Amino acid sequence: MTGSPDTTLAGRIAVVTGTRHALGQGLAEALRDAGAAVGEVVDNALATREAAIAAFAAVASDLGGPVDIVVHAAMPDIAFEQIAFEDVDDERWGAVWEGAMQGSIHVLQAGYEQMRGRGGRFVFVTPTVSMSGAAGLVPYTTAVEGQRLLAKATARQWGPEGITVNCLAPAPEHVPIGVESVTVSLAPPALGGPGDVRADLGPIVVFLAGDASHALTGATLSADGGVWMAP
Repeated sequence: MTGSPDTTLAGRIAVVTGTRHALGQGLAEALRDAGAAVGEVVDNALATREAAIAAFAAVASDLGGPVDIVVHAAMPDIAFEQIAFEDVDDERWGAVWEGAMQGSIHVLQAGYEQMRGRGGRFVFVTPTVSMSGAAGLVPYTTAVEGQRLLAKATARQWGPEGITVNCLAPAPEHVPIGVESVTVSLAPPALGGPGDVRADLGPIVVFLAGDASHALTGATLSADGGVWMAP
């Protein structure tokens, strides 16, 4: 017998960034599975505030209503390249740090334009290596941790308007950085592995995007299979 379709997010409109990679694409599919209409915004549309606002407005126009949910999984490709910290030059640092943070700011501002006066949900995808650190990935892990701080600050700013900003922290195996959980942890994953994006991370992002999470903001939910258990 086939179960009833999930309608948790029926009638909601979502924007997902970073869908060029399997992580972002899997989360977009999970939102669709829950009934949301999903628009995918390409990375280069986040280069300026104006471009991001225009891209979000285009999604709203195409899908027939203002954006309710934003899942931000985009990251400059150069961030995934491993390099010794002593060899990181200003150009690389700027491309990773400035690129990631400016893109995140533009996503927040563009999403706020859609959610202002209505409420909404932001979810930042911040792999747990931001908390553990990883050799050869100092610019990347610094940028991701910066995104977590940005999420907490905006959560305080926009909470009174019914807008929540949370982080979903998957295992490093879900991003193309060549790092396995066991290399940055003293213990293997309690659940045996990093999990599947659509089947395991998907329900968590659907929760964060829905009404049930209305009292949760500024939080990071670690969903890395049970590796990072510290607060």
